[in-house]
Amino acid sequence: MKKRTFSKIWASCMFTLVASLSFCASHTDNGAIIEGTDAVLNETARILAGKELSPNSGLYSFTQSLYYKQYRDEIHKGWNKFQRSNMENMGRWWEKQRPADNFETVLYPFSGPDLPHALAFFPDASTYIMFGLESPAPLLDVSALPEHETKKALDSIKASLGTIFHVNFFKTEGMAETLRNQKLNSIGTMLLFFLALHDYEIVSSRRIAIDKDGSVVPGSKSDDAIRWENPPKSWVPGIEISFRKNKGTVQRVRYYMLNVIDYSLEKFSPNFIPYLKKQAPWATVVKSASYLMHNTDVKFSGITKTVLAGSDYIVQDDSGIPLRCLTPGSWEIRFHGYYLRPISLFGHRYQPDLKKAMDEKSTGTLPFSYGYNFQAGKSNLMTAKRIRRD
Repeated sequence: MKKRTFSKIWASCMFTLVASLSFCASHTDNGAIIEGTDAVLNETARILAGKELSPNSGLYSFTQSLYYKQYRDEIHKGWNKFQRSNMENMGRWWEKQRPADNFETVLYPFSGPDLPHALAFFPDASTYIMFGLESPAPLLDVSALPEHETKKALDSIKASLGTIFHVNFFKTEGMAETLRNQKLNSIGTMLLFFLALHDYEIVSSRRIAIDKDGSVVPGSKSDDAIRWENPPKSWVPGIEISFRKNKGTVQRVRYYMLNVIDYSLEKFSPNFIPYLKKQAPWATVVKSASYLMHNTDVKFSGITKTVLAGSDYIVQDDSGIPLRCLTPGSWEIRFHGYYLRPISLFGHRYQPDLKKAMDEKSTGTLPFSYGYNFQAGKSNLMTAKRIRRD
Protein backbone atom coordinates (compact mmCIF):
# COMPACT_ATOMS: atom_id res chain seq x y z
CA MET A 1 0.00 0.00 0.00
CA LYS A 2 1.26 3.47 -0.76
CA LYS A 3 2.09 5.48 2.34
CA ARG A 4 0.07 8.50 1.25
CA THR A 5 -3.07 6.51 0.48
CA PHE A 6 -2.99 4.60 3.75
CA SER A 7 -2.28 7.74 5.75
CA LYS A 8 -5.25 9.59 4.33
CA ILE A 9 -7.65 6.73 4.91
CA TRP A 10 -6.38 6.12 8.45
CA ALA A 11 -6.64 9.81 9.24
CA SER A 12 -10.28 9.69 8.21
CA CYS A 13 -10.81 6.60 10.36
CA MET A 14 -9.46 8.18 13.50
CA PHE A 15 -11.25 11.47 12.91
CA THR A 16 -14.54 9.59 13.02
CA LEU A 17 -13.87 8.80 16.66
CA VAL A 18 -14.57 12.41 17.54
CA ALA A 19 -16.87 13.67 14.82
CA SER A 20 -20.41 12.92 13.70
CA LEU A 21 -20.49 11.02 10.42
CA SER A 22 -23.17 10.46 7.83
CA PHE A 23 -24.43 6.94 7.13
CA CYS A 24 -22.96 4.96 4.27
CA ALA A 25 -22.18 1.25 4.04
CA SER A 26 -19.78 -1.31 5.47
CA HIS A 27 -18.68 -4.83 4.57
CA THR A 28 -19.44 -8.23 6.05
CA ASP A 29 -16.84 -10.97 6.39
CA ASN A 30 -17.40 -12.00 2.78
CA GLY A 31 -17.31 -8.44 1.46
CA ALA A 32 -21.06 -7.90 1.11
CA ILE A 33 -22.35 -4.38 1.63
CA ILE A 34 -24.37 -3.59 4.77
CA GLU A 35 -26.63 -0.61 4.26
CA GLY A 36 -27.06 1.95 7.01
CA THR A 37 -23.61 1.65 8.57
CA ASP A 38 -20.44 3.64 8.21
CA ALA A 39 -17.83 2.11 5.92
CA VAL A 40 -14.90 4.11 7.25
CA LEU A 41 -15.70 3.31 10.88
CA ASN A 42 -16.21 -0.35 10.13
CA GLU A 43 -13.00 -0.68 8.18
CA THR A 44 -11.16 1.03 11.03
CA ALA A 45 -12.73 -1.31 13.57
CA ARG A 46 -12.09 -4.40 11.47
CA ILE A 47 -8.42 -3.55 11.01
CA LEU A 48 -8.03 -2.99 14.75
CA ALA A 49 -9.67 -6.36 15.44
CA GLY A 50 -7.58 -8.22 12.88
CA LYS A 51 -10.50 -8.89 10.56
CA GLU A 52 -10.48 -9.31 6.81
CA LEU A 53 -11.62 -6.59 4.43
CA SER A 54 -13.28 -6.71 1.05
CA PRO A 55 -10.88 -6.80 -1.92
CA ASN A 56 -12.64 -3.61 -3.02
CA SER A 57 -11.38 -1.76 0.04
CA GLY A 58 -8.60 0.78 -0.29
CA LEU A 59 -7.02 -0.85 2.76
CA TYR A 60 -7.15 -4.37 1.36
CA SER A 61 -3.51 -4.46 0.27
CA PHE A 62 -2.40 -3.53 3.80
CA THR A 63 -4.39 -6.43 5.22
CA GLN A 64 -2.48 -8.73 2.90
CA SER A 65 0.89 -7.61 4.23
CA LEU A 66 3.04 -9.92 6.33
CA TYR A 67 2.87 -7.47 9.23
CA TYR A 68 -0.93 -7.42 9.31
CA LYS A 69 -1.25 -11.18 8.93
CA GLN A 70 1.05 -11.63 11.92
CA TYR A 71 -0.91 -9.02 13.88
CA ARG A 72 -4.20 -10.74 13.02
CA ASP A 73 -2.82 -14.13 14.08
CA GLU A 74 -1.55 -12.80 17.41
CA ILE A 75 -4.82 -11.06 18.22
CA HIS A 76 -6.95 -14.07 17.37
CA LYS A 77 -4.66 -16.56 19.10
CA GLY A 78 -4.60 -14.42 22.24
CA TRP A 79 -8.36 -14.03 22.29
CA ASN A 80 -9.09 -17.66 21.49
CA LYS A 81 -6.62 -18.96 24.07
CA PHE A 82 -7.56 -16.80 27.02
CA GLN A 83 -10.98 -15.25 26.50
CA ARG A 84 -13.20 -16.94 23.95
CA SER A 85 -13.92 -20.03 26.03
CA ASN A 86 -14.22 -17.90 29.17
CA MET A 87 -16.87 -15.69 27.61
CA GLU A 88 -18.69 -18.68 26.13
CA ASN A 89 -18.77 -20.42 29.52
CA MET A 90 -20.05 -17.24 31.13
CA GLY A 91 -22.76 -16.93 28.50
CA ARG A 92 -24.02 -20.47 29.04
CA TRP A 93 -24.03 -20.00 32.81
CA TRP A 94 -25.77 -16.63 32.60
CA GLU A 95 -28.59 -18.00 30.48
CA LYS A 96 -29.77 -19.89 33.57
CA GLN A 97 -29.23 -16.98 35.94
CA ARG A 98 -30.18 -13.85 34.03
CA PRO A 99 -33.19 -11.79 35.15
CA ALA A 100 -36.41 -11.89 33.17
CA ASP A 101 -36.54 -8.10 33.15
CA ASN A 102 -35.22 -6.09 30.23
CA PHE A 103 -33.16 -2.99 30.92
CA GLU A 104 -32.93 -0.07 28.54
CA THR A 105 -29.86 1.37 30.25
CA VAL A 106 -26.77 -0.35 31.63
CA LEU A 107 -24.26 1.46 33.84
CA TYR A 108 -20.71 0.13 34.08
CA PRO A 109 -18.74 2.23 36.61
CA PHE A 110 -14.93 2.31 36.40
CA SER A 111 -15.16 0.28 33.22
CA GLY A 112 -12.34 1.50 31.04
CA PRO A 113 -13.08 0.09 27.56
CA ASP A 114 -14.47 -3.26 28.82
CA LEU A 115 -17.69 -3.19 26.81
CA PRO A 116 -17.79 -6.98 26.15
CA HIS A 117 -18.84 -7.85 29.69
CA ALA A 118 -21.67 -5.31 29.72
CA LEU A 119 -22.88 -6.77 26.42
CA ALA A 120 -22.54 -10.32 27.73
CA PHE A 121 -24.82 -9.67 30.69
CA PHE A 122 -27.28 -7.32 29.00
CA PRO A 123 -26.99 -7.70 25.21
CA ASP A 124 -30.28 -5.96 24.36
CA ALA A 125 -29.93 -2.66 26.21
CA SER A 126 -30.37 0.55 24.26
CA THR A 127 -27.63 2.52 26.02
CA TYR A 128 -24.45 1.52 27.83
CA ILE A 129 -22.93 4.21 30.07
CA MET A 130 -19.28 3.79 30.95
CA PHE A 131 -16.69 6.05 32.51
CA GLY A 132 -13.06 6.12 33.54
CA LEU A 133 -9.97 8.25 33.79
CA GLU A 134 -8.71 7.66 30.26
CA SER A 135 -9.36 10.06 27.41
CA PRO A 136 -12.04 8.73 25.04
CA ALA A 137 -10.46 10.02 21.86
CA PRO A 138 -7.40 12.14 21.09
CA LEU A 139 -7.96 14.92 18.59
CA LEU A 140 -5.02 14.68 16.25
CA ASP A 141 -4.19 15.65 12.70
CA VAL A 142 -2.78 12.47 11.19
CA SER A 143 -3.30 13.35 7.53
CA ALA A 144 0.41 12.82 6.84
CA LEU A 145 0.82 9.77 9.07
CA PRO A 146 3.45 7.34 7.77
CA GLU A 147 2.66 3.65 7.73
CA HIS A 148 5.15 2.86 10.48
CA GLU A 149 3.03 4.98 12.85
CA THR A 150 0.02 2.86 12.01
CA LYS A 151 1.98 -0.24 12.89
CA LYS A 152 2.89 1.37 16.20
CA ALA A 153 -0.80 1.97 16.82
CA LEU A 154 -1.65 -1.68 16.21
CA ASP A 155 1.25 -2.73 18.39
CA SER A 156 -0.15 -0.56 21.18
CA ILE A 157 -3.49 -2.35 20.80
CA LYS A 158 -1.71 -5.61 21.55
CA ALA A 159 0.03 -4.03 24.54
CA SER A 160 -3.27 -2.72 25.90
CA LEU A 161 -4.85 -6.14 25.55
CA GLY A 162 -2.08 -8.11 27.20
CA THR A 163 -3.65 -8.10 30.66
CA ILE A 164 -7.26 -8.66 29.63
CA PHE A 165 -6.19 -11.65 27.54
CA HIS A 166 -4.28 -13.28 30.38
CA VAL A 167 -6.00 -12.31 33.63
CA ASN A 168 -9.38 -10.96 32.51
CA PHE A 169 -9.07 -7.36 33.68
CA PHE A 170 -7.38 -4.14 32.62
CA LYS A 171 -4.63 -2.68 34.76
CA THR A 172 -5.73 0.94 34.74
CA GLU A 173 -2.33 2.54 35.25
CA GLY A 174 -0.63 0.40 32.62
CA MET A 175 -3.45 0.85 30.14
CA ALA A 176 -3.53 4.61 30.64
CA GLU A 177 0.21 4.79 30.03
CA THR A 178 -0.08 2.68 26.89
CA LEU A 179 -2.89 4.81 25.52
CA ARG A 180 -1.18 8.05 26.46
CA ASN A 181 2.01 7.16 24.63
CA GLN A 182 0.40 6.12 21.36
CA LYS A 183 -0.93 8.59 18.84
CA LEU A 184 -3.64 6.35 17.44
CA ASN A 185 -4.73 4.45 20.51
CA SER A 186 -7.53 5.55 22.85
CA ILE A 187 -10.59 4.29 24.67
CA GLY A 188 -12.55 4.98 21.48
CA THR A 189 -10.11 2.82 19.55
CA MET A 190 -10.52 -0.01 22.04
CA LEU A 191 -14.30 0.21 21.90
CA LEU A 192 -14.18 -0.12 18.14
CA PHE A 193 -11.83 -3.07 18.52
CA PHE A 194 -14.15 -4.95 20.87
CA LEU A 195 -17.26 -4.24 18.80
CA ALA A 196 -15.64 -5.55 15.63
CA LEU A 197 -14.15 -8.53 17.46
CA HIS A 198 -17.69 -9.51 18.50
CA ASP A 199 -19.04 -8.94 14.99
CA TYR A 200 -21.00 -5.76 15.64
CA GLU A 201 -21.50 -3.29 12.80
CA ILE A 202 -20.53 0.30 13.56
CA VAL A 203 -23.30 2.71 12.58
CA SER A 204 -21.80 6.05 13.62
CA SER A 205 -19.65 7.87 16.13
CA ARG A 206 -19.66 11.36 17.54
CA ARG A 207 -18.01 13.43 20.21
CA ILE A 208 -20.39 14.25 23.06
CA ALA A 209 -20.29 16.05 26.40
CA ILE A 210 -22.40 16.52 29.50
CA ASP A 211 -23.14 20.21 29.87
CA LYS A 212 -23.69 22.29 33.00
CA ASP A 213 -27.35 21.25 33.11
CA GLY A 214 -26.54 17.54 33.13
CA SER A 215 -27.71 17.01 29.56
CA VAL A 216 -25.94 15.25 26.70
CA VAL A 217 -24.86 17.69 24.01
CA PRO A 218 -22.58 17.47 20.98
CA GLY A 219 -18.94 17.83 21.86
CA SER A 220 -17.44 21.19 21.04
CA LYS A 221 -15.48 21.43 17.80
CA SER A 222 -13.07 23.70 19.62
CA ASP A 223 -12.05 20.91 22.00
CA ASP A 224 -8.41 20.00 21.51
CA ALA A 225 -6.05 17.49 23.11
CA ILE A 226 -5.46 19.78 26.08
CA ARG A 227 -9.16 20.08 26.77
CA TRP A 228 -9.60 16.32 26.79
CA GLU A 229 -6.93 16.05 29.47
CA ASN A 230 -8.07 19.08 31.49
CA PRO A 231 -11.73 19.78 30.75
CA PRO A 232 -13.35 22.94 32.14
CA LYS A 233 -15.78 22.76 35.04
CA SER A 234 -19.22 21.36 34.23
CA TRP A 235 -18.09 19.94 30.90
CA VAL A 236 -17.62 16.17 30.93
CA PRO A 237 -16.12 15.02 27.62
CA GLY A 238 -17.15 11.75 26.05
CA ILE A 239 -17.68 9.69 22.95
CA GLU A 240 -20.77 7.93 21.64
CA ILE A 241 -20.58 4.96 19.29
CA SER A 242 -23.75 3.52 17.76
CA PHE A 243 -23.69 -0.11 16.67
CA ARG A 244 -25.86 -3.09 15.79
CA LYS A 245 -25.61 -6.77 14.92
CA ASN A 246 -27.12 -8.56 11.92
CA LYS A 247 -29.03 -5.47 10.80
CA GLY A 248 -30.80 -5.41 14.16
CA THR A 249 -31.76 -2.58 16.49
CA VAL A 250 -29.22 0.21 16.82
CA GLN A 251 -27.61 0.42 20.26
CA ARG A 252 -25.11 2.91 21.65
CA VAL A 253 -22.29 3.11 24.12
CA ARG A 254 -21.37 6.38 25.81
CA TYR A 255 -18.01 6.63 27.49
CA TYR A 256 -17.12 9.66 29.64
CA MET A 257 -13.77 10.78 30.97
CA LEU A 258 -13.82 12.06 34.54
CA ASN A 259 -12.66 11.40 38.06
CA VAL A 260 -15.59 10.50 40.33
CA ILE A 261 -13.80 10.88 43.63
CA ASP A 262 -15.97 13.22 45.73
CA TYR A 263 -13.78 16.30 45.68
CA SER A 264 -13.26 16.04 41.92
CA LEU A 265 -16.97 15.65 41.26
CA GLU A 266 -17.71 18.70 43.35
CA LYS A 267 -14.91 20.83 41.92
CA PHE A 268 -14.81 19.80 38.27
CA SER A 269 -17.88 17.73 37.34
CA PRO A 270 -20.85 18.65 39.55
CA ASN A 271 -23.12 17.97 36.57
CA PHE A 272 -22.29 14.27 36.29
CA ILE A 273 -24.43 12.98 39.17
CA PRO A 274 -27.49 14.99 37.97
CA TYR A 275 -26.90 13.49 34.51
CA LEU A 276 -26.82 9.96 35.89
CA LYS A 277 -29.98 10.49 37.89
CA LYS A 278 -31.80 11.41 34.66
CA GLN A 279 -30.86 7.99 33.22
CA ALA A 280 -32.30 5.92 36.07
CA PRO A 281 -33.36 3.22 36.54
CA TRP A 282 -30.61 1.02 35.13
CA ALA A 283 -28.85 -2.30 35.51
CA THR A 284 -25.33 -2.03 36.92
CA VAL A 285 -22.32 -4.15 36.01
CA VAL A 286 -19.19 -3.97 38.16
CA LYS A 287 -15.94 -5.82 37.59
CA SER A 288 -12.42 -5.25 38.89
CA ALA A 289 -13.36 -1.81 40.24
CA SER A 290 -10.42 -1.38 42.65
CA TYR A 291 -12.89 -1.51 45.58
CA LEU A 292 -13.43 2.23 45.15
CA MET A 293 -17.08 2.05 46.18
CA HIS A 294 -15.98 0.57 49.50
CA ASN A 295 -15.00 4.14 50.38
CA THR A 296 -18.60 4.94 51.33
CA ASP A 297 -17.84 7.44 54.10
CA VAL A 298 -15.25 9.45 52.22
CA LYS A 299 -13.80 9.77 48.74
CA PHE A 300 -16.40 7.88 46.64
CA SER A 301 -19.60 8.35 48.61
CA GLY A 302 -21.37 10.37 45.90
CA ILE A 303 -20.97 7.88 43.07
CA THR A 304 -21.71 4.93 45.38
CA LYS A 305 -24.97 6.42 46.61
CA THR A 306 -25.98 7.31 43.05
CA VAL A 307 -25.25 3.83 41.71
CA LEU A 308 -27.25 2.28 44.55
CA ALA A 309 -30.19 4.64 44.17
CA GLY A 310 -30.43 4.25 40.41
CA SER A 311 -29.93 0.50 40.14
CA ASP A 312 -32.78 -1.94 39.79
CA TYR A 313 -30.37 -4.82 39.21
CA ILE A 314 -26.68 -5.30 40.02
CA VAL A 315 -24.16 -7.85 38.74
CA GLN A 316 -20.78 -7.52 40.43
CA ASP A 317 -17.76 -9.17 41.95
CA ASP A 318 -16.57 -8.36 45.46
CA SER A 319 -14.79 -5.20 44.21
CA GLY A 320 -18.14 -3.49 43.68
CA ILE A 321 -20.65 -2.15 46.18
CA PRO A 322 -19.98 -3.78 49.58
CA LEU A 323 -22.59 -6.20 50.80
CA ARG A 324 -23.27 -4.06 53.88
CA CYS A 325 -24.73 -1.33 51.64
CA LEU A 326 -27.45 -3.58 50.21
CA THR A 327 -30.26 -3.18 52.71
CA PRO A 328 -31.97 -6.48 53.64
CA GLY A 329 -35.57 -6.48 52.48
CA SER A 330 -34.82 -4.07 49.64
CA TRP A 331 -32.74 -6.47 47.56
CA GLU A 332 -33.04 -10.10 46.55
CA ILE A 333 -29.41 -11.21 46.61
CA ARG A 334 -27.87 -14.36 45.16
CA PHE A 335 -24.30 -15.48 45.68
CA HIS A 336 -22.23 -17.37 43.13
CA GLY A 337 -18.75 -18.79 43.13
CA TYR A 338 -16.03 -18.77 45.74
CA TYR A 339 -14.83 -16.04 48.09
CA LEU A 340 -11.83 -16.33 50.36
CA ARG A 341 -10.23 -12.89 50.40
CA PRO A 342 -9.30 -10.13 47.92
CA ILE A 343 -5.94 -10.26 46.18
CA SER A 344 -3.08 -8.93 48.32
CA LEU A 345 -3.18 -5.45 46.79
CA PHE A 346 -6.70 -5.02 48.19
CA GLY A 347 -6.39 -7.24 51.23
CA HIS A 348 -7.80 -4.51 53.49
CA ARG A 349 -11.13 -4.79 51.61
CA TYR A 350 -11.97 -8.21 53.03
CA GLN A 351 -15.71 -8.60 53.77
CA PRO A 352 -16.44 -11.09 56.55
CA ASP A 353 -20.19 -10.83 55.92
CA LEU A 354 -19.66 -11.71 52.26
CA LYS A 355 -17.44 -14.63 53.23
CA LYS A 356 -20.18 -16.00 55.50
CA ALA A 357 -22.87 -15.53 52.83
CA MET A 358 -20.78 -17.16 50.11
CA ASP A 359 -19.95 -20.14 52.32
CA GLU A 360 -23.60 -20.68 53.21
CA LYS A 361 -25.49 -19.63 50.09
CA SER A 362 -23.29 -19.88 47.00
CA THR A 363 -24.88 -21.61 44.03
CA GLY A 364 -21.55 -23.25 43.29
CA THR A 365 -18.22 -22.71 41.58
CA LEU A 366 -18.28 -20.38 38.59
CA PRO A 367 -17.27 -22.06 35.32
CA PHE A 368 -15.51 -18.89 34.18
CA SER A 369 -13.04 -16.28 35.35
CA TYR A 370 -14.34 -12.92 36.56
CA GLY A 371 -12.51 -10.08 38.27
CA TYR A 372 -9.22 -10.03 40.12
CA ASN A 373 -9.40 -13.60 41.41
CA PHE A 374 -9.14 -15.01 37.92
CA GLN A 375 -7.75 -18.46 38.72
CA ALA A 376 -10.06 -21.36 37.89
CA GLY A 377 -12.69 -21.84 40.57
CA LYS A 378 -11.66 -18.74 42.56
CA SER A 379 -13.96 -16.06 41.11
CA ASN A 380 -17.10 -14.74 42.73
CA LEU A 381 -20.22 -12.99 41.53
CA MET A 382 -23.19 -11.47 43.30
CA THR A 383 -26.53 -10.55 41.73
CA ALA A 384 -28.94 -8.20 43.45
CA LYS A 385 -32.48 -7.49 42.28
CA ARG A 386 -34.32 -4.56 43.81
CA ILE A 387 -37.59 -5.64 45.41
CA ARG A 388 -38.37 -2.45 47.33
CA ARG A 389 -37.22 1.14 47.31
CA ASP A 390 -36.28 2.47 50.72
